[in-house]
Amino acid sequence: MFEERGDSWEALAAEPVAPPRPRQPESYADDFCASVSEPGWGATVGDKAVPVSPEIAALEAAIAAVAAVDPAGLDPAQALADAAGVLASMQSLKVAAMTRVADVEKRKLHRLDGVPTVNRWLRQGESGLTAADVTLARRLPTLPTVAEAVAARRLYPAAAQRIAAALVKLRRWVDRPDGLIDGQPAVQVLEAVICDGVRNQVCQALGGLADDDPRLAALVADLSEIESRPVSEIARLEAAFVLLAQQIEPGLLRDALGMLVDALLPSELERRTRDAHDDRGFGFTSDFDGGGWHITDGDLDCELGELLHEVLKAMMATDPENPADTEAYRAARADGWTDADGDEALAGQDAPAPRSRRQRQHDALKRALRLLLDSGMLGLRDKVAPHISVLVDGDGLHDAPGAAPAVGGSGARLPRWLVRKTWCDSAVSRFVMSLGRRVIETSHTERTLKPHERKAKRIETGGRCQCAGCRSGPGSVLIPHHPEAWAKTGTTSFWDTVLLCEADHTRLHLGETIRLRDGRLLNQHGWVTG
Repeated sequence: MFEERGDSWEALAAEPVAPPRPRQPESYADDFCASVSEPGWGATVGDKAVPVSPEIAALEAAIAAVAAVDPAGLDPAQALADAAGVLASMQSLKVAAMTRVADVEKRKLHRLDGVPTVNRWLRQGESGLTAADVTLARRLPTLPTVAEAVAARRLYPAAAQRIAAALVKLRRWVDRPDGLIDGQPAVQVLEAVICDGVRNQVCQALGGLADDDPRLAALVADLSEIESRPVSEIARLEAAFVLLAQQIEPGLLRDALGMLVDALLPSELERRTRDAHDDRGFGFTSDFDGGGWHITDGDLDCELGELLHEVLKAMMATDPENPADTEAYRAARADGWTDADGDEALAGQDAPAPRSRRQRQHDALKRALRLLLDSGMLGLRDKVAPHISVLVDGDGLHDAPGAAPAVGGSGARLPRWLVRKTWCDSAVSRFVMSLGRRVIETSHTERTLKPHERKAKRIETGGRCQCAGCRSGPGSVLIPHHPEAWAKTGTTSFWDTVLLCEADHTRLHLGETIRLRDGRLLNQHGWVTG
């Protein structure tokens, strides 16, 4: 776990532990902090100072040795490798700490310090562990597949927390004597969610896989094996969720698990959406002193949120001042500005600060309302169809058991009733997808992607930027990038198009080489090989 520097691990472990010094701490917190800052010292239980074990003393010494190394003096490649190793070791150390804390709670060891609960014991020591970490430590003994993956460093604790939370939510709905999951046949639901749902999420995260891609064949085989195991339903879901977490980037796991849970429990999605509709409304007021209006409270229901998202996206895309604001923020970040510095730091002597995203959304709504008033359409009926973009699989449209929920243009999961409502008055585009979640039917190529080809690409990638590590959401504006430039070949291929957010597309054309989610490298000249 630790790179060997100077003394070996065995030598450090063999060093004698310093004998305890008698002292009278003013408080438990003082004692805890002292025990952390002084290697070899443990806790004070009653009036007795208890030293740490040789293994912990060796760990403290190893950490001190790593901390003593100045990374600025290392070769760049070595510095990056060491940084990655330290981060990985932090995760392992966190898992070890969670295991120890679980033991403290199970045996009520915190009472030796006169503290009634383990959470209060942790807070007094400022350990860095959160309540979520303690909860995960409690749950791991009941989740053997998750626990094994965490112990083997194949799953980060944060991912394990998300999986554990999803399984806790599902536990009362599965393994029922009536053979149903939320009123659906359990056999069909599990097959759809494990074999199709997880496969779709993985393929989407990788930007689509060709049907002859060996990764797709291996994924299908693994999921089929999990689905056919002679174990409980919750155990099969646990194994499938762990496999999912190991195949996609950590930042995508929350949404992927949410999609699968909603496929298993469609009535819960329906209930949340209906509750939001029942609770809809907002209030706003003015102080009448020129200080503007204030939104006092409120929430939007699912349908209004989708409509507002589409309106703001359309208006912001045509705002002539947006490019200048975006460039100003990009230049400021390159110069070291961060959000913590505040927008005031961006203002020049003769120019105001560029508008923030919140301000641009505000101005976009203002422009949209002005256009609506100027159009003279207010008061008319049955003139304009709903402008909501909805992606729904054929299975979902027909309410098949275990079908993934529909997804709106904002990336929000939508209940079936809202899809059916929108379906009554909408334009429909049909796309045929391959097993690897690629669009297999589209029209001829041209200089740039046609509108329906752009939509096909968004479906193929889940509406996300394909650059590895990008955190832009599924509602972001994406730009089709063509690795084989039209100027070079005279054609533009739909199949050789990558969707990137504006920031990563700009980085690419500024000369940087980027890594895609599927592992391929791309620069401004095309694919990078070798």
